[in-house]
Amino acid sequence: MRVLIVTDLEGVSGIIDWDKHELRTPQDVWQRQLMTGEVNAAVAGAFAAGATEVKIAEGHNAIDIQLLDERATLVPAYYPAAPPLQGWEGFDALVEVGKHAMAGTPDGVLAHTGNKSVEYVEINGIRVGESGTEAMEAGDFGFPMVMISGDLAACREMRDLLGDIEIAPVKTGYGPHHCECLPPSRAQALIRERTRTALLRLGDFRPFVVPGPVEYVQRLYAPYGEDALKRFEAGPHTRVIDERTVAFLGRNVVEAFAHRCGLDYTWPA
Repeated sequence: MRVLIVTDLEGVSGIIDWDKHELRTPQDVWQRQLMTGEVNAAVAGAFAAGATEVKIAEGHNAIDIQLLDERATLVPAYYPAAPPLQGWEGFDALVEVGKHAMAGTPDGVLAHTGNKSVEYVEINGIRVGESGTEAMEAGDFGFPMVMISGDLAACREMRDLLGDIEIAPVKTGYGPHHCECLPPSRAQALIRERTRTALLRLGDFRPFVVPGPVEYVQRLYAPYGEDALKRFEAGPHTRVIDERTVAFLGRNVVEAFAHRCGLDYTWPA
């Protein structure tokens, strides 16, 4: 059983502010310890369930590879963190660690979708956050998302989208920067157990496949710049809806999202 773990930072217990510190500061070391601890818990849970391979596709530069469970491999974060650049092919299950809710979620800790300028994203009419997009991308590759850890709002969001997946809510939000957090030992124990349980239930899950063609619609809070709109109007994989809204086109979600990231990517025939 090959397991892909996709990570972010904002959903880690103890993280309540945007990542704005400098590398190698005491806060950076502390942040990486928290993030790596939660990732290692998911790795341990995967191997406890019988995994033969675990790869971590990092969505945020926050994992200390020196502290990483030696049974796993890591694809470090470098924009764009898109599946074709992270080797998503051939896995059996997707596990997500450190995730947050979509933009506009009132009780979501550091809730956003991609970046703070985005009001919402809809994929073929389905409003999704980052985790929803990743579940759909995993579906394109033929495997299901089975577990998510993060704040309670992120876990609720994915239950609403996917049904009875396993969840590990490590903090409960009251607002963007206010939440109740589990101590690291309890957060890690929860993530380990829910990952193990999810993978033991692997047969209960199905890939979330969005039939193509796909329109990845992104709407901003403020208008795109004039140069960007001209570029989108001239592009073969984009459609301008209005000054704040652009559709990125593809045969499936992976291809459409790659075009949203500016990649000249074509899904293999």
